[in-house]
Amino acid sequence: MKYIFVIPLTLASTLLWASPSAEEQAIAKGDEASSLLLQRLGGELKMQMQTNGPLGALNFCSQNALPLTEQVAKETKTSIKRISLKNRNPINTPTSQEIALLNQWEKLANNSQPLPPYELVKRSDSTMIYYKPIVINNEACLKCHGNVEGDLAKAIKTAYPEDKATGYKMGDLRGIIAVEMPH
Repeated sequence: MKYIFVIPLTLASTLLWASPSAEEQAIAKGDEASSLLLQRLGGELKMQMQTNGPLGALNFCSQNALPLTEQVAKETKTSIKRISLKNRNPINTPTSQEIALLNQWEKLANNSQPLPPYELVKRSDSTMIYYKPIVINNEACLKCHGNVEGDLAKAIKTAYPEDKATGYKMGDLRGIIAVEMPH
């Protein structure tokens, strides 16, 4: 005797297209938010660099980077920070957990090993943090983050008296974007 099993279409589609896990959703949301921030901030800085040079880009960044970051966070319903071991703004100082991650990724970069595209950390039962590396991959970045001299160096010191964000070269790990979100 043969049995034929009929699975209702709704059940079959549920089995085939199971909803993404909380981790998959957090990765997608973190990637969306960090990519949007990099796109907007990078686009604005590129435009400022082309129209007003490095001093114009510095002026834009010192006045608009944090509000732009907050705007992207609001739009994506997350909390976003750009953090670095060599931060320009003290607001971007990493936590001890973030320092450990930055040191780990910096060691990889210094040994010419590829950086992971992200790291997801469960902070609590209700919060996850998505970390994405920021790598110096554009010569324009080095105008303000490379070996800076003259009027630009003075302007950076005026805008950011505690600046540590210079001396980078192409391919260096500049920092990470931290996207905190509920899950």
